[in-house]
Amino acid sequence: MGLLDTLKQVKKEGFDAKKDSINQNQRLEAGNYPVRLKSAQAGQSKTGQDQIGIALEVISGKNKNRQELIFMSFDEGLPPFVLEKNGRTLLKLAAMTGVEFTNKDLADEYSASEALSKGIGKQFKMELTISPNKKNPQYPFRNYDFTPLEVETGDGTFDVDDEDLPF
Repeated sequence: MGLLDTLKQVKKEGFDAKKDSINQNQRLEAGNYPVRLKSAQAGQSKTGQDQIGIALEVISGKNKNRQELIFMSFDEGLPPFVLEKNGRTLLKLAAMTGVEFTNKDLADEYSASEALSKGIGKQFKMELTISPNKKNPQYPFRNYDFTPLEVETGDGTFDVDDEDLPF
């Protein structure tokens, strides 16, 4: 997309240069999105904790090509409820992408992200809900759930296996 096309798109999305801030929130709003696993990588957070960074890309609809980034740490200093939620999230992502972890895969964030990377390109549905954060209101909690991607038909729905996809 060139300069002219980019500016047309920005104006089409409702940006008013006289009133609006340049730094608008680019994060997805709460809702259901068909997504694909774009990447799974391990690294360190700004505080030095090992973490897994998951990139999910919306595959259709008005938010097509937008990404949702999820960061999970399993640092021993985190509260148990955070560790449990991160564990459930990681296991659900693995289930949606057809990845089965071995004990070796779960030795640390680096081996887990490498194993999860085997599911790159797999598609599923992401349900994103947003709830208030009392301690830091400017950073609301982003909550996820994932289910198999279903295709609507005229008389109901059916599950789509990866083998049935044209790409």
